[in-house]
Amino acid sequence: MTFIPPTATASKAPTSRTAHAIRTDLRYQWTSRYGLYALAVCVLVAAAFAVGAYGTAHSAISSLHQEWTFLHEDGGYTFTRAIGQGNDPTDAPLEDTWRQAGSAVANLHVVQGTVSLLQVLCFVLAPVLFFTHGAVTATRDAHFKTLKFRAVRDGHRTLFASQIATLITMVTALTAAALAACLLISSSLSWAASGRLDDPLVSVPGDLPLTDLIPPLLLFLLTGTFFALLGMGTGTIARRPLHVIPLFISLFFVLPIMGRFDPRNLLMALAYPHMTFTGGFSPTAPTPLPGAVAALALVAATAAVLAGAYSFTTRRSLYT
Repeated sequence: MTFIPPTATASKAPTSRTAHAIRTDLRYQWTSRYGLYALAVCVLVAAAFAVGAYGTAHSAISSLHQEWTFLHEDGGYTFTRAIGQGNDPTDAPLEDTWRQAGSAVANLHVVQGTVSLLQVLCFVLAPVLFFTHGAVTATRDAHFKTLKFRAVRDGHRTLFASQIATLITMVTALTAAALAACLLISSSLSWAASGRLDDPLVSVPGDLPLTDLIPPLLLFLLTGTFFALLGMGTGTIARRPLHVIPLFISLFFVLPIMGRFDPRNLLMALAYPHMTFTGGFSPTAPTPLPGAVAALALVAATAAVLAGAYSFTTRRSLYT
């Protein structure tokens, strides 16, 4: 019979408990369909914005034709002169409309359209979506009256680590799923618009390189992780998601950015130097802040919230 040292058994026990807790939490994520609901919201918002982008391109071409007709018939302009490519570049009443039409049509390209959709989801939807996800997930044991049982069996530390690992896993999976959904929507839109918006008056820039997908994708992952852990921390302290989610949503959309160390400004300070907003969506430029400082501030804020939640959790009795 093989002899197993007691120290080896003891060292494996915490790892085994943590792995079991993570599997339990991931199974709950799957059966609760929270991730599926979050993805469905992302798809609906992205599809609505894609339809809006098509309408914007169609309106831009119509405006170009109307203004060109007026300038040609009443002003005697040639098209080259009207767009500022004649002898006098300053005499270009149609240049802005012409460039806007080209940009609007270019936004229907696959890569550029995907980048625009990811930017909208990241800056408008992801904070609320992932904060809600984190707050609801962190309080599910309290809601279903299983917290006492799991805390006695596994311990608060194991449950806390499991929640963090599960949230990061779900954020990563949802980021990949959102990218696939945006690519599918942009490809469908590009195919639907092909041949319908072709116009000899419009000069359409080429599509963006695939590498331009990396910054919005990384920012989506960073934003999701930060707000999911923030939701987990505040939800754990409050123990009821309905106590924090409405407050967060109202503050996020109503409260203006409170200085350069506001998390919204920190995320924008990290993203803005590496992203180009070519679609109809363009957020307000952030207050300048070095990228390293913004990253450290986000890490410190996340660590502070999680430390407070962990301290609050471990002070509770295992039996109450």
